[in-house]
Amino acid sequence: MHSIWDKLEWRERATLLGVYAASLVLVSLLSYGWGRSAAEQLLLSANPQASSDEVIDLSEAQPAPTNTESPAPEPPAPSATEELVVHVSGAVKKAGVYRLARDSRVVDAIEQAGGATASADLNALNLAEPLTDGQKVHVPRKGETPPSASAAAASTVPSARTTSPPKATPKFPIDLNTATAEQLEAIPGIGPVLAQRIVEYRNTHGKFHSVDDLLEVQGIGPKRLENMRPYVTVH
Repeated sequence: MHSIWDKLEWRERATLLGVYAASLVLVSLLSYGWGRSAAEQLLLSANPQASSDEVIDLSEAQPAPTNTESPAPEPPAPSATEELVVHVSGAVKKAGVYRLARDSRVVDAIEQAGGATASADLNALNLAEPLTDGQKVHVPRKGETPPSASAAAASTVPSARTTSPPKATPKFPIDLNTATAEQLEAIPGIGPVLAQRIVEYRNTHGKFHSVDDLLEVQGIGPKRLENMRPYVTVH
């Protein structure tokens, strides 16, 4: 054999070596395929009901993780804040809409609005009355007829009075130094509360020197002043 190998040329030797290497690779592949098939047959024999698609790949199979920790309990949902919304108007320092606790009384709403003014008639109200959501608390001034009494009086007047002509609209512009609260209410956007504040400011501080002095009245800002300017004047 050795003498034949020595007689071969280098090309023939390379060919024989290539055939020998290919034979080794083929034998290895056949051995691997036979071993894998034997493992699958072993699993199928242990579990006859399993299909061939369900055979576990031994090279990739991993034990299932076990979770021994119990899930954390969910925190309780926060309870909604118990509150109500009321509108405070009339003879108070800061009329407006306020939020109060559910068990609040009329006196609490007045205190939330900065307290009553010196002209307030607190005896006309039940200060201990419980508040309800959406309620309007109107603090009347001394001598002012409460809204409930005004409504009752209107329901008892003779029908002949209901046909009386409406109040005459004042001729604009009106003088801020002589206008009554009723005349001021005729200005668009001016209600009874703001009209009364204008009269009270004039009585306390004296006559208006210009229309711009209305900015000193609580509740009148630059925008409202511009809306009022065509309807008022100062003489």
